[in-house]
Amino acid sequence: MIVMNKRGFIAEVEKQTGYPHDKAIIISESLEDNFLFGKSNKCKTIIALMENLNVDEEEANRIYDITSSIIVNAIKTRIKHPFKNLDKENKK
Repeated sequence: MIVMNKRGFIAEVEKQTGYPHDKAIIISESLEDNFLFGKSNKCKTIIALMENLNVDEEEANRIYDITSSIIVNAIKTRIKHPFKNLDKENKK
């Protein structure tokens, strides 16, 4: 299960994109500055990724697609298993 906190998200971005930790933080911050979903917001996010990471549009789109997938999968997991993390905390 993907942990959907900032550290977990950054770790998953590192794993799936192959970028080092410092670049994964920049990706996370770029996404935080723009609402991820919606056509006009996608354009803003891609532009931010291009500027902040100094990558071309194709790479920015790849990063956007990966990060969108991470978030969507985490949401789906949370919906399917809403109390999974709570169970771990209650056992402590």
